[in-house]
Amino acid sequence: MQNNTYIYSAISIAGIFILLLLSFILQPKLINIENIDENLINQKVRIRGRIIQEKNYDNDFSVLTIKDKTASIEVTCNCKNLQGKNAEIIGRITEYGQELQIQADKIIEITN
Repeated sequence: MQNNTYIYSAISIAGIFILLLLSFILQPKLINIENIDENLINQKVRIRGRIIQEKNYDNDFSVLTIKDKTASIEVTCNCKNLQGKNAEIIGRITEYGQELQIQADKIIEITN
């Protein structure tokens, strides 16, 4: 009976590691900002564009405006000094003040 407990524990831990690994490997599909709508609220998305505005607040909290060839959207993050840079942003769509925005999980600066 004790051997079964070790086997079940090992399988559970292996499953957790596999899920963790997949969460890092699998990324959301890259979409244009114009395709972001209310149907995507609480969904993860990946966008690329140029950061055209940055508003910094206390504790490194910032609101970025990112623009691609189709539209622009605000992105909230704990970041600074990104204005004028090209970036890829992975995050979750949220609604604030009846406007859609992205809560950034990851921001990758793109150098051309």
